[in-house]
Order: sequence, then structure tokens, then C-alpha cells
Amino acid sequence: MESFWDAEILSQQRSPYLPFLSGKYEVTPGLKPLPAVQGLSVDDEACIFQFDDFFEIYARNKQLCRRENLQKYILTHQLPVETEQEVVAFCVHRLLQEHPHLFELKPHPAGFLLVCRHTQQKFILSPQYKLISHLSFYSNLWDALADQIQEDVAIWQLAEHTDYLAAIHLCAPNYWSPAEKIGRPFSEVHLPVAGMENLRKQYRPMLEAIVRKGSFVRFAWGLTTDCRLNHHPEPPTSFDVNEWAGRQFDLQNPTLFVRVERQTLTGFPAVNALMFTIRTYFQPVGQLDSEARLALRTAIATMSEESLVYKGLRDSKDAILAWMEGA
Repeated sequence: MESFWDAEILSQQRSPYLPFLSGKYEVTPGLKPLPAVQGLSVDDEACIFQFDDFFEIYARNKQLCRRENLQKYILTHQLPVETEQEVVAFCVHRLLQEHPHLFELKPHPAGFLLVCRHTQQKFILSPQYKLISHLSFYSNLWDALADQIQEDVAIWQLAEHTDYLAAIHLCAPNYWSPAEKIGRPFSEVHLPVAGMENLRKQYRPMLEAIVRKGSFVRFAWGLTTDCRLNHHPEPPTSFDVNEWAGRQFDLQNPTLFVRVERQTLTGFPAVNALMFTIRTYFQPVGQLDSEARLALRTAIATMSEESLVYKGLRDSKDAILAWMEGA
């Protein structure tokens, strides 16, 4: 799976987002409208899909997940054809708008030719944005597009009396399994998350508002002792369970990173669905300035017991705080 070399490269990453600067660890929706796209020059903060110099590592991680077990990371459940078509068409045009230097859509006798310059892949699409022919091994455009970006992506479907996770392409899972979430409603998917009790009881209005009102962005964060993107709870057969798990802070050899998730949510009212993206970043704790380090230390020190357990920090909290104070 993901190589030691890749994790070492990602340890050089500096997250552009530090959501812990408030000094509090909070579990709230925290939704902010995504800035509107203005003109031909798209600000990175307005992008749903963000690219950087580490793209090859994210892409290699996705390919390694495919080789290990496709059904472990990429799943669908009763995904309506209309929803899939609406979402992939949006993604194609959003990628063209945000990153015209990477993507190009050309006329083709069958419909369109999508050129992905950064991966050197080309996809022939029908006028309805169905994958007709390709130079790779993808079964549909949803799957193909997910491998052209650094984000993980999911589709949430709302129905009259229910909601469920209808599709997920997750190759950087943060200690949770897509197979345990697919097809389940929001309340069940987020059942393990400490501090979400009230939101789980009244989440439906929030989902409906997201579907109606456009794109939003939010952030989540935690601590990790490595920069491995893939932390699926079930390790590949070739990995030691303890080594794969991570989160084992060693005060004698301290290594610690903030794992930040930039999450976007985009609504599709015509099909009563929303798309959810997760972009993972890493920030070495040792590279934080004094103000950010103090905020992070305060946030860890004031975490509830339930949150410490959920974040895998209960046993290492004291050692981490001692190291941060003395470092």
C-alpha cells in the first residue's frame, strides 16, 4: 500500500487551513458559503477541487486502493441514474471552469472527448455524460473523475421520508470504513462521532438547506503520527495491524501532525441530492508558530473525554501536551 516514501513526502506538506486556531475542539456543522466563482480567474478558495504539487501522491494512493480491493473503497447503493448524471455533468464543467489548464472538453462524434492533461487520460462521453469508451479501466464517469482529483467524493440522496449515502469514492479514509456507511442515513453514518447527538436528532432541515442553497465549505481536524492518507480500519494483509493504525505517539521520538479535512457540500435540487468532497491536508505540529501551537495545545487540553476517545487521543493526550509545552 502507500509507501513510506510517499508518507515522507507528505510530511513536507503545509496545510493552508488551521481550523483549531480558536483554541476549541467543536463538533458543529460550521458551514460557510463557498465563495462565488468570478470570471475566468478562479480563486483557490472558491474551488471545490483543489490541486497542488502533491497530486501524484494522492493519485498513487487511489491506484493502490484499487489494486488492493476496489469494493473496499468505492461503493454505490441505489444511486439514481438521474442523480449520477447530474453530479458528473456538474463535476466536468466545474473542473473545466476551475482548472482549464488541466481539463479540456472537445466535440466528438459520440458526444464529447474529455482530456485530462495532468493524468494523460482521455474519456469519450455521450451527450448525457455517460462513459462510452476510455483508455483505462473505469466502468463509469463517476469513478473515472474521482481518480482525476485529490479529493474523495460522495453522493447523498434524499427521498421523501429518508436519506442515504448513495455513492462513495474514499481512498483516504480517516479510521472509518465506506462499507459500514454505504446505504445508511445521516444519523447512522455519524453515530460514532462524539458530540453530534443534538445534530443527529434534527439533521434533515440542514441537508434540505444544503440541497437548495448551493455550495458550502467546512473543516474537520485531528492528530496523527504519520502522513499516510489511507487509514482504513482494516489494514491490507501485508501490513502489521499496530503499524497500520498509527496514532501511537512516542515521547522519546516525537512525530505529530494535524490532519485537516477541507469538506465541501454542493446541492442538486433537481434530483434532491448533494455531493460531499473531502480533501486531506497535513500540517507538522513542529512547524507551527507559537500562537498556533498554543491554540492547538489548548484545544487538546479542553477536549471532552468522548472526543479524546473518538480521536484516538485518550492514551497519548498527556504525553502530547508535555511535548508541546517543552518543545
